[in-house]
Amino acid sequence: MKLTALFTALLFAGSLFQAAGAAADPVPDTNAAGAAEEPVVTMPAEYVTADPLPELYGFVPETPEIALEVGETFQLRAVWDADSYLAASLQFASDNAAVAAVTADGVITACEEGTAKIRLTAKLNPETVSIAQNDSGIRTVTAAVTVTDHTKTDAQKAQLEQLKKKEQHVFGEFQRARAVILGELAADAPRITLEQLDSMTAEAESFAEVMQKLRTAQPYPDFTGGSGMTLIEYWLDDDGTEQILVTLEQQDIIHIRLDEDGKFADWRTLYPDERQPEDGPDIGTVSKTYLAFHSAAQNGDANCDNAFDVSDAVLTARYLAEDKTASITDQGLLNADTDGDGSVTTDDITVMLKRIARMA
Repeated sequence: MKLTALFTALLFAGSLFQAAGAAADPVPDTNAAGAAEEPVVTMPAEYVTADPLPELYGFVPETPEIALEVGETFQLRAVWDADSYLAASLQFASDNAAVAAVTADGVITACEEGTAKIRLTAKLNPETVSIAQNDSGIRTVTAAVTVTDHTKTDAQKAQLEQLKKKEQHVFGEFQRARAVILGELAADAPRITLEQLDSMTAEAESFAEVMQKLRTAQPYPDFTGGSGMTLIEYWLDDDGTEQILVTLEQQDIIHIRLDEDGKFADWRTLYPDERQPEDGPDIGTVSKTYLAFHSAAQNGDANCDNAFDVSDAVLTARYLAEDKTASITDQGLLNADTDGDGSVTTDDITVMLKRIARMA
């Protein structure tokens, strides 16, 4: 087939999707910052490769490497042979929307510091290109995006990195600590008191009213997480040994005390007074949050004897082998996560043994 000159493919406001909606395979675009009005094409796993596929017919991103500052936007364009592709099939998707989100028409928004790849997919025109029977006809190329944030100081970046390591151990975010690091909240900003909570719950006529008052008084909870982000912790002290646990699903507000080791001491329901939580408060989650916040470094001390040696690696191995006699605490599990990926695996044992070998 004789190829025509390359042209620049631009999609604005999804108008081309409406012109040829039948050309796309209908699956939702979960990576776009703005939802497309029409279904989008995604790349089947068997056709996604690190390097460009053969027979791409000139299909490339016009800008293969993009550098942005947080908050900046960029219009990404694709270049291809005019006769070889269905114009309306061009789609954009980000592999890391938290760093760089992309709309259905290729507008990239830099969200936070990091790297991302924007995948551009398009479908070959079966009327002009010979496509094998088992070939979807979809082709993909990628553009690399690097986002930097020069508004943060090096100290802030280091503190945020440490905070992220803590959050890897729990499903959620330490919102107050993040706000303090970013300068959005003073480190010594007053915390809500138990007396204030008692007053709020006594005067309120509904759970929604209590939460409105609580969020007004304390806009940055110390922790938000749990399945569906339905658990909220408001600490009454900087350490979190005394705190208010809010469970949005059950609409319970509970006062909890922990000891310095993060173990449960006691609790009582603040709202509603007449109903106790059916299964009691989720003390395990609260304790894990406390331990994660106070244990940024994973030092390998799995048996919590204040020493790191081969016995820690042995205990971790026994735990992973489901040895019922291998007793390991929540703090021990945090310490055993030596590679900092948020879980304890055989990789952590490898890291432990390497560290022990260097210490010998």
